[in-house]
Amino acid sequence: MLETKVMALLTKIHYSGHALIAVTKTLLISDSNQFIFVHIRKAAGSSMLDVLHPYALPKPTTMAARLRSRARLEWNYKKYRFRQHEGIMAARRRMPKHAFNSYFKFAFVRNPWDRLVSEYEFILKRATHGRHNKVIKLDSFTDFIRMQSQRQDAYQINMLCDKNGQLMMDFVGRFENLNQDWDKVCKLANIPLQALTHTNQTKHRDFRDYYDQQSIKLVADYWADEIKLFGYSFNNEKEG
Repeated sequence: MLETKVMALLTKIHYSGHALIAVTKTLLISDSNQFIFVHIRKAAGSSMLDVLHPYALPKPTTMAARLRSRARLEWNYKKYRFRQHEGIMAARRRMPKHAFNSYFKFAFVRNPWDRLVSEYEFILKRATHGRHNKVIKLDSFTDFIRMQSQRQDAYQINMLCDKNGQLMMDFVGRFENLNQDWDKVCKLANIPLQALTHTNQTKHRDFRDYYDQQSIKLVADYWADEIKLFGYSFNNEKEG
């Protein structure tokens, strides 16, 4: 049975010449600085990865590590290849309890209404994106909201909470307060303060211009839990 599973996974592995294509936008764990960083899409995470990578554990590159990780057979966090945009629970399941509890766990979130617009424009402008062809065929941005509402990875809360909705992070910074919150992270993670570069930045109109009353309510209903947890609103971006 294991051999069958491994062979099936082999067919999904892509090569660039003789080297495996590396996915870098993953959860990062640093033993040296004792932190865990969860990368949320479209919340300046790519810019943070540039700074954090030197402190993080190297990503295993062997075929065995890739196969064992894809098959969910690897339980040593130092040998596990975390998948793109994997959440905090993946680290919790593989780290010793004392290490997970003591490491500084952080992430950055973004206003859900704003984040949806950013991702929408990002996909539209990237012909190589896996969902580009599907998104360009949609009739409206409202249809994109409905499409995203069916994706588990469209919800920031799923990346940062356990199955009961309990937040597992020590610090959640805000895209809307990026520079100040990033300064806090650098101090708490014992990293020399370094300004963030604008990586993967998607330019678009003010996100409010994309919405009507129907689409505002759609996001409010579907993303209600994280809107409440992180204190966001449509008009004010962030309450409190």
